[in-house]
Amino acid sequence: MFRLMPPLHHDADPNRSQVVAHIMANMQCDIGRAIAAFASMRNPKSRVLVYDHIHRMWKGCDWQPSDEDSAKGMVLSELRALQRRVAAMDSELRKATKEIKRLSKKSSTNRSKDDSDDSSDGYWTDELKKALGTEDSSLKSMINQAWS
Repeated sequence: MFRLMPPLHHDADPNRSQVVAHIMANMQCDIGRAIAAFASMRNPKSRVLVYDHIHRMWKGCDWQPSDEDSAKGMVLSELRALQRRVAAMDSELRKATKEIKRLSKKSSTNRSKDDSDDSSDGYWTDELKKALGTEDSSLKSMINQAWS
């Protein structure tokens, strides 16, 4: 019923709102029910009524101007808006990909660094155990407990 609604102004005062008046006339209801219906129809999930940011008016989601030139202009403006959104998402994707590559490179560098540290730690552990073999056995048992 409202998907083809022509562009109408909305006001914070429901008595001056063209949109609420249009809903009241078509649904033949009181102002409270019309306000609730408008709130439901303008919900982004339902997308029955959409806000035209260029003209600052509410319109039905399937409404097309009767004038062919106006219809083409409307389609072109919506196309340009979609192109801007795609360009912005493309930019965000490039940034995310670059960050993933940077983190991956950093992670692989850290892994190789940890691997080389582990091999040198093993060497020093063996050397410490050899050195403790000739000294106090209680100290050696404490270090063995700490390593296991």
